[in-house]
Amino acid sequence: MVRNVLLVDLENIQKMDLGQVPHDAHVMVFYGVTQKKLPEELVVQAQPLGARLSWIKISGTGPNALDFHIAYYLGREYAQHRDSHCAILSSDLGFEPLVKHLQAQGHHCRRVAALKDAFPSARSGAAATDPFDRLLALLRKEKSLPSKPKGLEGKIKNWFPNLSAADRQALRQRLLAEGRVRDASGSLSYHLGN
Repeated sequence: MVRNVLLVDLENIQKMDLGQVPHDAHVMVFYGVTQKKLPEELVVQAQPLGARLSWIKISGTGPNALDFHIAYYLGREYAQHRDSHCAILSSDLGFEPLVKHLQAQGHHCRRVAALKDAFPSARSGAAATDPFDRLLALLRKEKSLPSKPKGLEGKIKNWFPNLSAADRQALRQRLLAEGRVRDASGSLSYHLGN
């Protein structure tokens, strides 16, 4: 089962509806040492999440202090749960290089400016399928698998036209990272399991 994790930059985004958080998601709310009061509405919305929500007060002040805390907890999450789907709720574009790097490593990570965009597959209910699981299923059904990286890239683009180029690249990287696809000097072999 996919572990959904939301990391909230409360210095950057204060208004959100925690009622939109999927029932199985874990939430970490990061706030600064200079933030003397938490938004009352947010505290009330947080109550039903119980132990799935953590308030993390950052240590110290300074440029990007909160961002570095988020990066640390994100790394810790992936070290403990490699397949977690993490979303950073922040309008700070400074997170983009970190997100792209994590995606290239095969992790499912994104930065969103609105909570509704954090876990799109969870919004559509039980019928929603994780793109990586769907990709594996499609590859297993394929009669003729692409032998070259460009061919695989084309298949993924055709099967997932609504995913961003970065998300499609993350799918390809994850195939390689998990050994589902091996690239021997531009010639692909597949090890897809059941």
